[in-house]
Amino acid sequence: MGSSRRTQSVSDLRQQLIPARVVIGVSGHRRLENQTALAKTVRSAIQSINEMLPPMTRTQVSLCVLSPLAEGADRLVVKEVLKVPSAKLAVILPFEKDKYIQDFKTSQSRKEFDRLLSQAISIRTLSNQTERERSYEKMGRYVVDQCDVLIAIWNGKLAAGHAGTEEIVQYARETGCPLIWIRSEEPAKITIELGRGLFPRPFHELDEYNSERVKNIEYENQLQKQLNFFVVKARQAGLPATSLQAILEYTLSHYVRADILAIRYQHLYYGAESTIYTLALLAVMVAAFQSIFLPQMPVVMTLEVILMLAALATVGINRWRRWHSKWIDYRFLAERFRSALFMALVNIDVTALRPPRHLNLAYSPNEWIVPAFISAWSWRPRLKTNISIFSNLKIFVCESWLEDQIRYHDSTRKRHYGRHYSMTVASYILFGLTICAVLLYVAGIGSQLLRDFFAFLAAVMPASAASISAIRTHRDYLRNSMRSAEMVNHLEELKAKMLLSPDYNVFLESVKEAEETMLHEHEDWRVVVRFHTSEVPV
Repeated sequence: MGSSRRTQSVSDLRQQLIPARVVIGVSGHRRLENQTALAKTVRSAIQSINEMLPPMTRTQVSLCVLSPLAEGADRLVVKEVLKVPSAKLAVILPFEKDKYIQDFKTSQSRKEFDRLLSQAISIRTLSNQTERERSYEKMGRYVVDQCDVLIAIWNGKLAAGHAGTEEIVQYARETGCPLIWIRSEEPAKITIELGRGLFPRPFHELDEYNSERVKNIEYENQLQKQLNFFVVKARQAGLPATSLQAILEYTLSHYVRADILAIRYQHLYYGAESTIYTLALLAVMVAAFQSIFLPQMPVVMTLEVILMLAALATVGINRWRRWHSKWIDYRFLAERFRSALFMALVNIDVTALRPPRHLNLAYSPNEWIVPAFISAWSWRPRLKTNISIFSNLKIFVCESWLEDQIRYHDSTRKRHYGRHYSMTVASYILFGLTICAVLLYVAGIGSQLLRDFFAFLAAVMPASAASISAIRTHRDYLRNSMRSAEMVNHLEELKAKMLLSPDYNVFLESVKEAEETMLHEHEDWRVVVRFHTSEVPV
């Protein structure tokens, strides 16, 4: 991982830095000769993957091998990757385990499969609707689509049928997936085809997140506040708070850090945005003041130039420091951890290796936030759900999650509508005062100085109203208020439905529906907000 990666401090460990996750896919023959020599070459391939990574200063690397645990190449690579400290295993099966395990002829092979499967952090099963060969082909393509690098142990010959290693290698080449080809019949020969390569940006942005400084006292205070809230809710619901302590501390440590940083960059972004409009308004005021009161001193107009340059510089700093993108990315992480806590309590998997295509407007597979969340979540403490106390879980989830979100969205609805209403009223007042100022100027009331003042107001107040309207529109106060109002209605319906769940399975479906509702609401917010970037008001 390189000497540039520093050891984490005690405070860093407390604040749970997120490792960079690198997914290694596997494809290869089931029957292999020279397994000892091949294992040595696989270790060399793993080292080559580490060398592909961009330098990072604060971020450790966590390898994850994605495999169906077939005999031969799959298991060989899995066992070598798992020897690397902190490495994880994710398993993808072409169909149900009971059907898949029939492919392994000996009891020893089946036992090895079960032993490796027990080490997996996630197990996914593809659809069982297609014929067997097509299921294997679908699985091979899935591995390529989901991995960062593919290790293929292949003899270089054409496949005898569908779903062979040759087809998977060709598919990797077509899609640009980085490929490490180890020749099965010549173990020492290794070919690296970089394809599109490993995108460095996600690694750099994760490293930037891990490098963010959060004051320990602020972090500890917020973490303790959150822990106290959930412990009290757990006791009120009749749940043993001590059994939840590990998952609460782990998840909330990530949530609190992301939440603090999201709020920080939201304030910076909004501050920059307000500064831009204020500077533009001041520039208009300078221009109006000079032309009306000091026409003989054009040098005053240089101040307008300075103000406009300052506004342009603020736009540049905002984009250079990425305040806007950091705000929405860190908010994404915070919201994912908040929901994931409740999914963990009921043992629902929330880790999709790549987002589906229909979510690409919200975030794409190349964005760092998706693998970062999965990486962090793979290290969570495991919690064994006790189905017998599902009624207690139901109360806890409803009160500490749904009811808490109902209160949040109700408060957000009122706050955003209040701001929309206040700024709308202010704009109308300013336009009304503009009309009054123009009429007084035209009527010639008062001294020349007073009439000049009326002219100044007539020029400045519409600009003030326009600035207020621009901020109101840019921040979507009305839309956000309406969205939160709808969320209150949805969440209240979900809470009522969840409380009436007659059994654990119905309860689980309600929990999944609640998580999907909140995820889609956040995705909608993200799609809108990510395209609202600061611009010079011209």
